[in-house]
Amino acid sequence: MDRGALRRLTPTWVANASVTVVAGKGGVGSSTVAAALALVAARQGADVLLVAVDGRPGLGPLLGGEPIGPEERVLRAFKGKGRIRGRTIPPAQAFSDYLELKGISGLLRKAASAASLDVIAAATPGLEHLLVLGKIKELDREKAADLIIVDAPPAGLAAPFLRSASALQAVVASGPIRTQADEVAAMLADPRRCQGLLVTLAEETPVNEVVELAYDLEEKIGLTLGPLVVNACWPDRPGLHMSPTAAARAQGVKLSRAAKAALDVSGEFGRQRLEGQSRQLTRLGELLPLSRVILPRVPTARFGPAELDVLADALSVEPVGAR
Repeated sequence: MDRGALRRLTPTWVANASVTVVAGKGGVGSSTVAAALALVAARQGADVLLVAVDGRPGLGPLLGGEPIGPEERVLRAFKGKGRIRGRTIPPAQAFSDYLELKGISGLLRKAASAASLDVIAAATPGLEHLLVLGKIKELDREKAADLIIVDAPPAGLAAPFLRSASALQAVVASGPIRTQADEVAAMLADPRRCQGLLVTLAEETPVNEVVELAYDLEEKIGLTLGPLVVNACWPDRPGLHMSPTAAARAQGVKLSRAAKAALDVSGEFGRQRLEGQSRQLTRLGELLPLSRVILPRVPTARFGPAELDVLADALSVEPVGAR
């Protein structure tokens, strides 16, 4: 897909950068959102590469394909050229690929990567993260896909993962590690090459963590942030302000005592949920001046390709709010 066609993808922010890093606190659904984003782009004809940094094999079945691993495979294809490919990037493989890039022969490369990575990584904190980011950088440089979507580690690990380049820049003055760190840092800070997509829930702790993560990524790494995705939001229920008795009377229905008690509890639960959600959305807007996309809670016993389609539809709308 040429750049002109990519720029016509909707929503408009999807193709702002060739690499999108999706991150959020564990449990907020950031991996699911990464898969939904891949679906949004591929349905419009883009060739998408989905990279699971933590090696989550479940992303493949979620998209209707096989579990993903170090070997790239097609997870879903559409009429025309649109498709989603998936893979993981184990640090050992990234190290081997790096040695190959530097011209080290196959046999020596295998011996070096197997024997030395653990030792080198132990002596150089952040190196494994840098190797993975370096591989992503090379995939971007090679134009391996129209769009590369990176499912980053959970929030507690996402910042150290993305800060690995700047951290190594601070302690390594020269040599191949410094060169790799400089190149990765340049990619992360270039808004045409890389953007961050943060995912949260409208709950107090996830809001706290995504605000901290957002400022960390922007101020310390220079990563440009796309819209904030607020996942699993409860739908509005206008009738909740009425008591069950009044609502039943308006419909000409008589409630038993047991039914009234059950509906009272259910209604109170719904009101509290929506009030809490509204408070956190307001708070989020005050703390973080990002536009946002609201994704619905999808009630299901097992989240699969059909449910992912629902989220992809919701993610396809233009964001609202700040920026």
